Amino acid sequence: MKFRPETSFRFPNDLGELTNIREKVRHFLGEDCTDLVKSRIVFCLDEAATNVIEHGFPEKKLSLIELKMSENEEGYLFVITDEGIPFDPTLKESEDLEKLYEEGADGGFGLQSIRNIMSLRYQYLSDSQKNQLTLIYPRETL
Repeated sequence: MKFRPETSFRFPNDLGELTNIREKVRHFLGEDCTDLVKSRIVFCLDEAATNVIEHGFPEKKLSLIELKMSENEEGYLFVITDEGIPFDPTLKESEDLEKLYEEGADGGFGLQSIRNIMSLRYQYLSDSQKNQLTLIYPRETL
C-alpha cells in the first residue's frame, strides 16, 4: 500500500489561520478521501488548533505552531507542536456530549467530539518545552 508523503507547515497562533489550516488539510487528504472522512478530520483539526490558540496562549504571545501530516498503516496522523501552556487532553476525563448540552456547559464539546472521531496521544517535549499532540484517524474507519 502506498501512503502519502509527510508534509508539514507552520502557522501563527492566530484564529485567522484556521481557514489556511482547513485548506492545507483538505489538500493533504486529496481526492481519494471521501467527503465524510475529510469533514471529520478537518473538524477535529480545526477544534484542536482552536483549543491550542485560545487556551495555550492566554497572554496572546506571538508564537508559531507546527502541523505535520502523514499516513501509515495506522491511518492518518496529524501532529500539532506548540510552545503554549502544557496541557495533556488525554488526561481530561471524558464527558457525555448530551450531558454537557443538558447542563448548559460552556466548553468541553470540542475535545469530546475529537475523542469520538480520532485517537489522541500527548507528549510534553521537555528539551524544547513544547506540547506535541497527535491525532490519529484510524485506517479501519476509512
